[in-house]
Amino acid sequence: MNQPLPEGFIKRMQSHFEKDEFHSFIQSFDTPSWSSVRVNPRKHEDRICGYEQVPWCPQGFYLQKKPLYTLDPAFHAGAYYPQEASSMVLWHILKEIEDEAGQDLRILDLCGAPGGKSTLIASFLDGKGLLVANEVIQSRARILRENIIKWGAPNVVVTQSDPSVFSRLPGLFDVMVVDAPCSGEGMFRKGEVARKEWSEENTKHCAIRQRRILKDSWDALKEDGWLIYSTCTFNPDENEENLKWILQEKEAEISSLQVPDAWGATAIPVGQGNGLAFFPHRVKGEGFFVAIIRKRGSAGSLKKSHSEKTISKVPSVIERLVEAPESFSFFQRNQLWFAFPRKQADVLLRLQKHLYLLHAGIPLGMEGRKGFVPDHALALNWQLADGCFQEIQLSEDAALHYLKGESLVGDRDLSRGIFLVSCNRNRLGFVKNVGNRFNNLYPKEWRIRMSIEKSDE
Repeated sequence: MNQPLPEGFIKRMQSHFEKDEFHSFIQSFDTPSWSSVRVNPRKHEDRICGYEQVPWCPQGFYLQKKPLYTLDPAFHAGAYYPQEASSMVLWHILKEIEDEAGQDLRILDLCGAPGGKSTLIASFLDGKGLLVANEVIQSRARILRENIIKWGAPNVVVTQSDPSVFSRLPGLFDVMVVDAPCSGEGMFRKGEVARKEWSEENTKHCAIRQRRILKDSWDALKEDGWLIYSTCTFNPDENEENLKWILQEKEAEISSLQVPDAWGATAIPVGQGNGLAFFPHRVKGEGFFVAIIRKRGSAGSLKKSHSEKTISKVPSVIERLVEAPESFSFFQRNQLWFAFPRKQADVLLRLQKHLYLLHAGIPLGMEGRKGFVPDHALALNWQLADGCFQEIQLSEDAALHYLKGESLVGDRDLSRGIFLVSCNRNRLGFVKNVGNRFNNLYPKEWRIRMSIEKSDE
């Protein structure tokens, strides 16, 4: 790597470690990064599950080498998600919270893009409770929405709102995850961009921005709720100093995080508890910091609001699209039908009133002049009922051509209309049989742009 480590960073970290360990720490940035992914337990991915497991996440695995994800249909189907291994410790932390709080948690992932932690939370909830995945930057919010739809969870809302807006929803969430934008020191091994962009001034700017995010969103967390704070940096100003700041500003306490010594994580004392630091010379992963803040004191009053009115008579063609339709409320907005978990339906109106929603529940489709037209998200959702559509199984090569947006050769012996397209038991989307061809209904903005010629050889 041509870009050297920043001198200011080296000087600070030199005071953190003993001489021999500091040398190991610095050397770790010249070693290859670990490639890791997390599989979707609701979909089919048998190839990865034979690899070495990430110790703190049952669905996380280390790869022997990084594949070209764009040319793997399973990736587009949401069967797995490339995620940095250290950050998967979120699974372990959520398990500890659930053991105390119980299930049906309402969780806010405040800085959710591109979707690694959001899809992890979605798998952890496994259809129970509610996840609101938020991203303030429009371009990143669209990527978050795409990854959430591909993952297929039925109990997720994707929003694009500033953290300050969430203060209008006092006490709504049991858990808030704030993976704060940071100086990115933990990513120094993965590329030169983080090294080039680093400066002492930027670390100070990040710390100030992180405090604003915490302060602005604090009221949305319920009393005795949990705030999981994380960064991918080693900088104390962005980590433990921010935690000390919130202890001074708010009624809060830092929880103690105990993990097996074999994991290699380092406890960083803060207040009466500690955070966990992942250093790349000690763990199979990149640099990462995480802590749990327990909220004490009142969350403010949450005004009750009536849930959005469900349609009294839902057409049978709509209800039969989802498994266990009795567990869902059905809505129609701008002609689009969608289903939302019945237990969380009363939350939907509050979210719509204050937040900009990009996605909610299960988009089902629209009733047109020539019949029902399914939404692409329905094909990828866990709750799509079996037998609703005839299904076409494609080879991996044919699936890549489909993902590029190409039409498939038709079959005049098959009935006209909408068909599901699958590859290796993972659903990819829809086509429409018009006789001599299958019109490709895959979203244009999601199509593969690169050449797939190597896959043809």
